[in-house]
Amino acid sequence: MKLTKSIAAATLAAVAASALAACQVQTLPGGTNGSVVQSQAANNQVAGKLIVKYRAGVRNASAQAASSLSKIGAQHVRAIGSSATGMEVLQVPAGQSVAVAVQTLEQNPAVEFAEPVFTIPFPKVLKEDGNPSVPATNAYPNDSMFSRQYSHLVANSQAGWEITKGSPRVLIGIVDSGVDITHPDLRAKIVDTFNAADNTKDVKDFVGHGTHVAGIASAMTNNGMGVAGVAPECGILAVKVAPGDSSYPSTDGIANGVTWAADHGAAVINLSLGSRTESKAITDAVKYALSKNVVVVAASGNDSGNIMSYPAVNPGVIAVGATDKNDVRARYSNFGRWISVTAPGSDILSTFPLNSNLIGQTEYGQISGTSMATPFVTGLVALIRSKYPTMPVVMVKQTLEQSADDKGKPGFDDEYGFGRVNVARALTRAAELQAGGDTASPAPAAR
Repeated sequence: MKLTKSIAAATLAAVAASALAACQVQTLPGGTNGSVVQSQAANNQVAGKLIVKYRAGVRNASAQAASSLSKIGAQHVRAIGSSATGMEVLQVPAGQSVAVAVQTLEQNPAVEFAEPVFTIPFPKVLKEDGNPSVPATNAYPNDSMFSRQYSHLVANSQAGWEITKGSPRVLIGIVDSGVDITHPDLRAKIVDTFNAADNTKDVKDFVGHGTHVAGIASAMTNNGMGVAGVAPECGILAVKVAPGDSSYPSTDGIANGVTWAADHGAAVINLSLGSRTESKAITDAVKYALSKNVVVVAASGNDSGNIMSYPAVNPGVIAVGATDKNDVRARYSNFGRWISVTAPGSDILSTFPLNSNLIGQTEYGQISGTSMATPFVTGLVALIRSKYPTMPVVMVKQTLEQSADDKGKPGFDDEYGFGRVNVARALTRAAELQAGGDTASPAPAAR
C-alpha cells in the first residue's frame, strides 16, 4: 500500500524541520507534544467498535450474552487472541452510542468488562544532533557501524556476550508498526510474522518505528555490516498492530498482537508504545502473557514528566526509562515510582525499513526515545532467558533490578528506577538467583 501524498508531504516537512532544528521533537502522525495527552480514549475512539470480555466459562453464544448483544444490535467482528482470552470486538449500528452499549453489556453478569476501541498513536520520536562514537574494546563484533553504538559500551554488552549471545530458540515478540523482514540485518532473524490488525502475515513497516526497535533488540551481529543487536542469536516474532500505512494502532490490534506473541512462543514481548489512558483489553492481554511466563517490557513514555503510561505501569511489567550518551536520564524520559530500570535511549543507531516510511530514514539511522531504551532491555531479557529458559517472570525482573548500575540518588529513585541496566552484571546475577541466591530486592519500590 502506498503512502498518500498528504502523509508523504507532511513527513518530508517534518524531516526537513528536524534537520534545521536539532533536538526538536519529530512527531509521527497522530503523535503529540509533551503538553498534550497522547491517547485520550474519548477523543480517539474508533467509531462504532467496542471490546467485550466474557467471564471464564461463558461464551458469546450463551443465553446471557446473547440477550445483551441482541438488545444493542451488536455484530461480532473478530476474536482477540485465542478462545482462552474470552475477548472479542463488536460493531454497533451506525448512530448508536458506544457508551450506552458498553453500559448495557457491563450490566450483564456474563460480561467481565466492555470498553470502546480507541487508538494509541505510535510514540513521538526525537531527532538528536549527536553522533556518538566509541572505541570497540575487543574484536567482537565486526559490524561496520558498531563504533557508533555507544549503548553497548555503556551497558557492558561485550562482556555479557562472553557469557551468552543468546539462543535461536528464544523468541522476541516485537509488537509494533511492523518489521522490514527483507532488511539484511534482520531477515535471518525473523521466525514468524503476524498482522494483528487484520489477521494476515503482512508486516510491512510503513512507519519505521518497529524496524528500528527490532534492530536494537536483535539485529544480526558480527556479520560485517550495519549494527549489533543486544541479543545477537535470538529470533524475532514480527507483530504489526496497525493497518496498512497507518500510525494509529487501536487497542484491539495491540491486545491481539500481545496474545498472539504469547501463544506463539515469545519468551519476551517488547511494547515500545503506551497511553495515559488504560485499555482494559491491553491490560488483560498483558496479564495473559505474564500468566504464560512471558516477560513483558514496556516504554515509560517521552513526556518528560512524572506521568504514568499504560501498559508500562501495570504490575509485573518491566517499565523502562531512557538515559542519554552522558549516561544520565534523558530529558524527555518519563519518571516516577513505577519505573523499573533505565537503558540507553538517545541517539540510538539501528535498522530502518528499506522502503519509504513516516520517520523518513531508510536502511539505518538514529533517533531517540524511551521506545529505543525498551528493546535494549528486551534484548537483555532474551539473553537471560537463553541461559535460563524457565526462569519466572518475577525473577527476571529482580535480576534486572538487582544488577543495574545505580544512578542518581543511592538506591531506588524516581528518575532511574533501580538504575541503568548492565548486560554482564545481569547475566551474572541471573546465575546467582538461579542457583538459589538472595532474591530480596535491593530497595523498596512502589511497583
